[in-house]
Amino acid sequence: MKFATLTVLLMLAACSGQPVETQYYLLRTDTPQRSRDLQPSQEFAFGQVTIAAYIDQPGLVLETRAGEIRPAVYHQWAEPMYQSVRNLLVIEVSQALGEDVFPARAGVGDTIVDIRIDQLHGTADGEAMLVAYWWLRRGGEVIASYQFAESRDLSRDGYGALANAEQALLVQLAERIAASLKDAG
Repeated sequence: MKFATLTVLLMLAACSGQPVETQYYLLRTDTPQRSRDLQPSQEFAFGQVTIAAYIDQPGLVLETRAGEIRPAVYHQWAEPMYQSVRNLLVIEVSQALGEDVFPARAGVGDTIVDIRIDQLHGTADGEAMLVAYWWLRRGGEVIASYQFAESRDLSRDGYGALANAEQALLVQLAERIAASLKDAG
């Protein structure tokens, strides 16, 4: 009886400690941004960028075992994932291509790139994983399609390392997309 009472008291004392603060992470490019005249691509434009629904939520996502995920409660993205992923890809693809790729609705570029992010999460093995697809359209017809499936070891434990690894994978994806645009041009 004394042991049970002591256990309950210790659990209550642990619960009465400092509240856990939520950590917020920005998914941003490391490419330095500066004021400049934009150089719009006359050949390429961004179409749709879609991301799987399980990714498009505030918490960073961990796969606890095959087919099971757990979104973090206290480690969250600072802005909606759709916007972050799209903005990062636009900047990084443009940087790697050497010209600014605008959205297709802006009316420039006759080759449109559409992107789908199917998986972006941490794994139980301490890696970040990204699976994505992209295809190039010209005149309403798909002219090429690609798959990117890569993982990256985390540099250290923690959600900050996961956020950094996911950003690095998205930059790798952007470089591959840019290379495919160069080949198509």
